[in-house]
Amino acid sequence: MLALVGLGVQGIKSITLEGFEVLKESDVIFLDGYTTYIPENFEEELKETIKKDVIVIFERKKVEEQMDKILEEAKIKNVGFAVLGDPLFATTHLALILECKKRNIPYKVIHNTSIASILMNSFGLHSYKFGKIATIVRHSGTPATTVYFTLYENLIKRLHTIFLLEYDVESKEGITPNNAFKILKEAEDIYKLGAFSDETFIIVACRIHRKNEKVYIGRVQELLNIDFGTPPHSLIIPSDLHFIEKEALKVLFNLQGEVEVNNSKFVKRRVGYLIEKYVKNTQAALKYAKEKITEKKFETLFENIECYLDDAVRFYNLGEENLAMLSVGYAEGLLDALRFQGVLEIKW
Repeated sequence: MLALVGLGVQGIKSITLEGFEVLKESDVIFLDGYTTYIPENFEEELKETIKKDVIVIFERKKVEEQMDKILEEAKIKNVGFAVLGDPLFATTHLALILECKKRNIPYKVIHNTSIASILMNSFGLHSYKFGKIATIVRHSGTPATTVYFTLYENLIKRLHTIFLLEYDVESKEGITPNNAFKILKEAEDIYKLGAFSDETFIIVACRIHRKNEKVYIGRVQELLNIDFGTPPHSLIIPSDLHFIEKEALKVLFNLQGEVEVNNSKFVKRRVGYLIEKYVKNTQAALKYAKEKITEKKFETLFENIECYLDDAVRFYNLGEENLAMLSVGYAEGLLDALRFQGVLEIKW
């Protein structure tokens, strides 16, 4: 049998009684050392607690490479696979369960608390107001499109965002909160949707539920030069707050005065960004067309294009986003007709 055993987020003390018993009964025990940063001396403490040897796997690819071996052993032995946090929070561990199912190998999952559940419930924010979670990684590229738009979509829906920051245990390299700020700012500079700035109110959670836990809270500009110490790190970017959430932050973090937090108010709707961009480009193309074509027979055409552009802005201001996009599309189409007729090569 294969048993995936969640160890929780507090080290040895957070192992459930069921998890402890399963590990004690296991013939072979693997410890996931790649999903998150292992606390100092944790491997030795685990061995001492369960009185058994533990094989630590530090690379995700090693699990994938050794999956057949692990599962073959699980056919004839009790194999324990210990994971910090909750075992099914990582897709690699789900793959083990799916393979067990396909090969008719008995398995069980001993769930435990995960960093996500801890972050949702530790700072007075309502857990049902959290949106999609994402991990900020070292090689996300510039701009970090997926990460940025995860934040953007959550803020548009008035949901809080959790970002987990990557840390590679083997290379001892990862993303610091300062790196994460830089990555999000670079994406903001490109997309300009107001999802992240120096004014963004943020919670930086460092080494949660470990002896050296530390939490920082404030505007990004207030946190830029802080040394956040060793990993793991996570970020919480709240949306607008319920009055109870405001009170909780104020009391828990000894904040002075009124707590005014609403990162959603800075966000521009994506369609607004597109309307602004398309209207501006079409206006520039129309101006060029008017300079090049002076015949009176085109005046009605140009007037219609201007009307469609005015309609696009008016519809958007009225909240009619679909009509706004249609209007600017009609304006572009009329100008493109000149190109299709060979009258003028439009420069967009």
